[in-house]
Amino acid sequence: MKRLTEKQSRNSLTTQIVLWVVGFVSVLFVTALFVMFHHARQSIYQEAMEKARQTLRTIELRIDNTLSEVETATRSMQWTIEKRLDQPEIMDSLCRQLMSSNPHIMGCAIAFEPGVYPKYGTFYGVYAYRSHADSTKIRTAVNSGRQPYTREKWYFIPLHNEAPIWIDPYIDQEQGEASLITSYGMPLRNKEGELVGVLSAHISMKWFADLILSLRPFPNSHATVMSTDGHLIIHPENTLKEHEAFFNEAYSDVTSDGHLAAISMKTGHAGHSAMHVDGKPNFIFYHPFKNAGWSVAIVCPESDVFSSYNSLLRYTLVISLTGLVLLALFCLFISHRQLRPLQRLVDEAHSMAEGRLDVPVEESHRTDEVGYVQNTFLQMQQSIGQHIANITYLTGVLQQRNTDLKLAYEQAREADRMKDAVILNMSDRMEQSVKGIHATVGDFRQHVADMNADECRQMAEKIRRYTETTTDLLGNLLDIADRKKAKEEDSPC
Repeated sequence: MKRLTEKQSRNSLTTQIVLWVVGFVSVLFVTALFVMFHHARQSIYQEAMEKARQTLRTIELRIDNTLSEVETATRSMQWTIEKRLDQPEIMDSLCRQLMSSNPHIMGCAIAFEPGVYPKYGTFYGVYAYRSHADSTKIRTAVNSGRQPYTREKWYFIPLHNEAPIWIDPYIDQEQGEASLITSYGMPLRNKEGELVGVLSAHISMKWFADLILSLRPFPNSHATVMSTDGHLIIHPENTLKEHEAFFNEAYSDVTSDGHLAAISMKTGHAGHSAMHVDGKPNFIFYHPFKNAGWSVAIVCPESDVFSSYNSLLRYTLVISLTGLVLLALFCLFISHRQLRPLQRLVDEAHSMAEGRLDVPVEESHRTDEVGYVQNTFLQMQQSIGQHIANITYLTGVLQQRNTDLKLAYEQAREADRMKDAVILNMSDRMEQSVKGIHATVGDFRQHVADMNADECRQMAEKIRRYTETTTDLLGNLLDIADRKKAKEEDSPC
């Protein structure tokens, strides 16, 4: 279990190195990418805004130029008609002349107030239109129509405004085929300045719609045109109801995020704003037509505007994550390779802790810190081995000396026991001699009167022998005591 823990510790060191390196690099990557993508988003946003505005400006110039050409040709013809009001019979040729001078004009009408030319009846109007089969062929008609022209928008609106004006697009069915057209009407005045009629140049909205609907600065964007009364006159067919409902709601609801765009478009301002359509974020870019007063708008999903940014973000994230994974694997490989000598040192230290000092540490030829640690560990192992050898030798010497001292101690104790036995023996002998002297003296006192000289000498000789034995034993005891005292004085302890 201890072995496993040490191995886990080594792995955790490698893991910590990898985590620190990858974490630090990740912070740098995230910071750098955040700054880069923040500026990139701003740049892409500005580029998208400029692209949409430029597209609107380009199409607005093209359409305004076309409308200006129609206005110029119509104004020129107005002057001619007003100079020749006394020649009503040439009005059809003037219509042909106007249409021939401008290919965008698909129809022309010169209509007069009721009773201006009594000889032609109450109403007098001349119409010219191009053939559907061949646009170069121009047909004319006089006083044609299912209802009096005074009820037509192209007639009563310019007359009512008493000034040239573009009529909002409307459905024309005069020629038997319904088509969406718009007209530029100019009131006609006689020499006295009285209003006597209207000159109206009709242009088809098909080319206008095709041009508008082809505006796709982004893949999923679409264009629409709002008239001066706030209705959509050009739009993708599949989004008409949604757009009509959205702009009507946005126009009336001041809290709607499209309110500003709806008001600005209706009042003829240019700009852009963010809004939500069907819950999805979108940008709307709008610009008015200078001549007609309509507003063209391009609705672009935010995902389209930032599609390149999102693609770049995805690719960068994939590349960054792949790079961080490769960096982690590289750091793991390098750290494991560089720390492998330290792992061997840990294993060898574990072996030394278990008492296996006979496994030599391999000498390192590296010149870095790891090589220095490994060689120092080798020197430490050799030094520890020498110290252990010295300690083992001294331990053996001490054990031998301890054995010798123990033997000497036993011998000394044996000698002491023998001395004690000798002393005890000598003491017993002295006690016997003293008792013999005491008994002999007692006998001598008791029988001195009855004893002869030989018996007295024998008694005295016996006492002398006891006395000499006692004296010799006492001398031996004193000699033994003196030697023991000298030995104790000579002992270092």
